[in-house]
Amino acid sequence: MGKRTAQRGFTLMELMIVVALIGVLAKIAYPMFTSQSRKSKAKSEVGAIFNEMMIREDQYRLENGVYLTAPACPATPSTAGASPAACLAVGQPWNKMRIRIQQTTIYCSYSVTTGIGPGTNNPSGFTFTSPQGTWFYVLATCDMDNNTTVDSAYFASSVDPTMQIQNDGR
Repeated sequence: MGKRTAQRGFTLMELMIVVALIGVLAKIAYPMFTSQSRKSKAKSEVGAIFNEMMIREDQYRLENGVYLTAPACPATPSTAGASPAACLAVGQPWNKMRIRIQQTTIYCSYSVTTGIGPGTNNPSGFTFTSPQGTWFYVLATCDMDNNTTVDSAYFASSVDPTMQIQNDGR
């Protein structure tokens, strides 16, 4: 009689176990990946715009003797993004400060608050003590997860340009 050869390969059960394990790992890894992606997207946008706004505020003060207050622009953050064109339009504070935005789409809303002298409360829970003399702070609000109940918030000031962050990536 003929010689039998051993069959090689994986059984259906082994393949099903591997597929199930891959599914479990993907279910765990995907939320972590999207969270990190949102955080890096927000931080890169906010960092670039904060740097530009802080430089332009200082230049505006040198030329005009005061810092310039700028209301939230765009008015609300957007997960779909918005063009910064309305914020840069003639007559708007960003235009008066000669802010240059490299991004064609921005996802966060930015405001600048100015003042003279001490006594200002911490904005939105950030650590800030207003000094003697003129000062400003920049506040960004971002909705990176399409959940308007909790937004990310970013803060920097003329006193301390180090970015403070609340609810990173939300």
